[in-house]
Amino acid sequence: MAEHPASIYEFIKTEESKFETDRVQIYDNRSWNFRENVQMSLMLTDGFFTKGENDWLRPFKKVIEPILELANTAEDIELRDVTLFIKNENNKALKFLLKKYHDEVYIKEHDIDALIDEIAESDNKLGGVLVQKGQDIPEVLKLVSVAFCDQTDIMGGPIGFKYNFSPSKLKKMASRGWGEKSNGANITLDELIVLATPEKDPIGMSGQPKNKVTGKNIEVYIVRGDLPEHYLKNNDNMEDYYYQLHIVAFYKNEKDKKEGVTLYRKQADEEDLLFHTSEPVEGQALGKGADKYFNEQIWTNFLEIHKHKLLEAASKVPLWTDDDGFTNRQQIAEMENLEITTLREGRSIGQIPTAAPANIALFEKGINDWFVQGQLVGSAQDPMLGKQSYSGQTFKGQERLLQQGRGPHIRKRGKRAKFIEKVYRNFIIPEIKKKILKETEFLATLTYDELNWVAENLAIRASNKKFADKTLNGELVSREELAATRERAKQSFLKSGNQQKLKILKGEFKDAEINIEIDIANKQFDLGELSGKVLSIFQFVAANPQGFQQLMTIPAMSKAFNSILEFSNIEQADFASLISMPPQPATQPAVPVRQPQPLMNSI
Repeated sequence: MAEHPASIYEFIKTEESKFETDRVQIYDNRSWNFRENVQMSLMLTDGFFTKGENDWLRPFKKVIEPILELANTAEDIELRDVTLFIKNENNKALKFLLKKYHDEVYIKEHDIDALIDEIAESDNKLGGVLVQKGQDIPEVLKLVSVAFCDQTDIMGGPIGFKYNFSPSKLKKMASRGWGEKSNGANITLDELIVLATPEKDPIGMSGQPKNKVTGKNIEVYIVRGDLPEHYLKNNDNMEDYYYQLHIVAFYKNEKDKKEGVTLYRKQADEEDLLFHTSEPVEGQALGKGADKYFNEQIWTNFLEIHKHKLLEAASKVPLWTDDDGFTNRQQIAEMENLEITTLREGRSIGQIPTAAPANIALFEKGINDWFVQGQLVGSAQDPMLGKQSYSGQTFKGQERLLQQGRGPHIRKRGKRAKFIEKVYRNFIIPEIKKKILKETEFLATLTYDELNWVAENLAIRASNKKFADKTLNGELVSREELAATRERAKQSFLKSGNQQKLKILKGEFKDAEINIEIDIANKQFDLGELSGKVLSIFQFVAANPQGFQQLMTIPAMSKAFNSILEFSNIEQADFASLISMPPQPATQPAVPVRQPQPLMNSI
């Protein structure tokens, strides 16, 4: 068994060096390298040759980029596809707050739509995506920044990322505890900045000539994984392993050699880093991405280059003549248009045949055949690319073709939706819970029905409080007095308009169990079918509104209706006026019978 390097710094250097050149065997006659695959995927998608000069003197016809763009569009998941709902029947008010905060604050402040797009683009182009828990929002890690990993299973062993920080960007990391001795650091951020130099490695490469930059640069490695206890505690224990997070920087000493320093080291949670690929490949760290189209792209370029050579030949007009002295008397290249020349008697002149049009047509057919093959691999039929269908195709036939072409994209979209659901469950929902349970105040825009629903609940809360206070003091309270209290509380809230500052009262949900369910892109529930049920309800209500209100007095029916609204991503507050019952008979006791759900304060 190979011994582990003596320090985390030596471990990083060793693993990064091996990562550059080591290959893993995928099949009997095929080996694979992570960095090479990522570089080729990026270069061929962007229109650059992986070998030879990229000096624009060779034609490059893009095959991969339009197919990937189609995949990103066909598999797009929008924020409207995200549905949050709470299963606890008694926590509807909390669900209202959670959803309001998510829809009106969190997704706008943190651009969750861009996060979802990044996940799809990385998965489609590079065959996978890594998402880590961030300070406020999950972060997509660029696979080009991977310095080393287990090339057979990206999450199977320690993984390292390499970044370059400017001094100002590095100082911002102080908010995350970097450079603090209590977090295992052996150097402060300011001390490290003094040692920095104005140069950096090319992205995704080490051991290459460094790029000179205009300001100081700090080279930082972030390493996660099971590592010896010695790396964490500076002891002699190289036998016991723990999942750790190390943040390490390198600088050059007086002898121009790299020295390592630690900015952060702690035990970590494996669930803070998630990986997903829609098309996994057994024994390979990344799944299928742009590499699915390497064959089509490379052979298209081969044929384009040779077709270009034929066109270059066809563009030339070489001449022949049996008049030996002609070229001495006439310089054809210098002749004016329509200039007359002469030949000796009995002599002739003619054009030498170059590239035949038939040969060029053969190359064009070969190029088109490879592009069609790329379309087949990427489920990118002509109509999906925005190209006109062949003459004579019926509208129904085109629609059927489109539907068949969408099938693989729908399948990949579904897989990605399950991953995004996991990102929400692990990273986003806990962050939102933490925010609103800390009495975070936020501005929300309420619809008319939401406004009345909240006002009604606050009014009931105020009347119940008055009743409780009077009763504890041994005083009697009339029904009219409680009704007046409710009305005052309701009008006080309503006069502020539909723009309301909301927050949860301190300790309001302290002991509440919050069981949040998430549905992304109809993957968990058939929301289309549920929406159909809501439409049926509308039709019934329109025909018999009083009958509907009577049905809502039956607990089982009321619960079923609430569930349909919940799963359909519709706020129950929007139906408050619809399901509210007529005033109760005057024979009822003065004590309020409706209990409000825990709700927010209005500031």
